[in-house]
Amino acid sequence: MEKHLIAPILSCSLMKEVDCKMGERSEVKSENAHNVILSYGDTIYFVNRVNVKMQEGVDALKAIFHARRANDGQLQDLEIEINRETYNMLVEYAKLDSGDLILVLHIEGKESKWCLMSENWLKKQSGKKSKTFYIV
Repeated sequence: MEKHLIAPILSCSLMKEVDCKMGERSEVKSENAHNVILSYGDTIYFVNRVNVKMQEGVDALKAIFHARRANDGQLQDLEIEINRETYNMLVEYAKLDSGDLILVLHIEGKESKWCLMSENWLKKQSGKKSKTFYIV
């Protein structure tokens, strides 16, 4: 069964159902979630969509991140093995349906780290004339 996690840079149609019956295709889409930034293999990507192949009883899941490299805009389909916790976090992010939240995701091996940032807060901070620096 393949599940599609949609986290578009712009937008897509909303479907909030997360019905996870094995053998059926289900989707989690968000109309307002629009920024997913992925750090993987020393490269930064802007993610358009994530497809995850579900397998019963398996913790490691095969995910395909449809993304654009930040430095040159080159489209890439990244096949990455993710754990169940990362998958659950992606589903919850899509369900938040917030146009203000940016998901920053770092995947290294089978482990991941992530954070959510407010796009509005970030824009306000970048306009200030101060010497405060933020590491994302």
